[in-house]
Amino acid sequence: MRKIALSLAALGAMLSGALPGSLAHAQNDNSWVASYGTSGNPCTRTQPCQLFSQAIAVTNPGGVINCIDQGEYSGGGRITISTALTIDCEGVQGRVFIDAVTTAFTVSAGSNDVVTLRGLEIDSNGGGLAGVELTSAKALHIEKCVIHHFRATAPYGWGILAWPGGSGTTELFVSDTVLENNGDVGLGSGGGIDVRPTGAGNIVKAVLNRVEAQGNFFGIRASGSSSSGGVVNMTIRDSVSSGNGSNGIVGTSGFGNSAVVIMIDRSASSHNAAGFGVIADGPMTTIRLGNSSIAGNITGVGATNGGSLQSFKTNQIKGNSTDGTPLPAVNLD
Repeated sequence: MRKIALSLAALGAMLSGALPGSLAHAQNDNSWVASYGTSGNPCTRTQPCQLFSQAIAVTNPGGVINCIDQGEYSGGGRITISTALTIDCEGVQGRVFIDAVTTAFTVSAGSNDVVTLRGLEIDSNGGGLAGVELTSAKALHIEKCVIHHFRATAPYGWGILAWPGGSGTTELFVSDTVLENNGDVGLGSGGGIDVRPTGAGNIVKAVLNRVEAQGNFFGIRASGSSSSGGVVNMTIRDSVSSGNGSNGIVGTSGFGNSAVVIMIDRSASSHNAAGFGVIADGPMTTIRLGNSSIAGNITGVGATNGGSLQSFKTNQIKGNSTDGTPLPAVNLD
């Protein structure tokens, strides 16, 4: 009997010693999804998952999720990212389709976390709130994605919503990405991209490079919130905002709100059905424009309600119903 008891004790010690190692290996540095994956799989290359949410649950912070083939990886519901993570489907274009009144991706990560979404088609049946909503992170990178048909009522209906809170600095980088048919002309809301700090003193740095915003309500908008001390600092380069139902590129912020500063370089805002190609609205807004083309709009460029629109005089502003005349930019050297 004593020998049996000792054997059982030894077995228990062995099992207890094995458990931590087993649990540690339950998390992946690199996880995989596939159109033929199943929910019970461990999300490895040979046994892939079916959905991004399943892969996120077993991926270590800072890890990577890859798509093996083209497929729909949302299951129709919201995907929440709360740690540093990369979802990379470049080459196969993983699809996320939202058929509910929700966002496709909500990024609510920590202040030191960097999140990357690459090679995705993010789609809605028209009722989705937003393709990607950024509420917190150190930085969010959106690369080589197509985001379309998010048309929920105001304040939603955006391809990308960057509305971070807190008092720190949040960065948004969007490159080689198309935003189309977001927002609704009938509702008068929504659009391609909206950047707006929601916390007192929050600073949002946004860089849009080779971005196309087309057929939305608003094209690209930077908005100052009611929070004092915050800043939206946006750079738009080599990008196009065209065929939208309202303004192509707009910065807007009232007195006492967050400052909005936008630099537009080597870009075009054209053939927007109403409003302005580029507009600086409100006394806390400054837009600087260089090497860009503004054509085919109701009004080419303008500044309203105390906003400042400055040109480096290297632009082509012509062929609008009213072209508008921006102020010369300072420090031309």
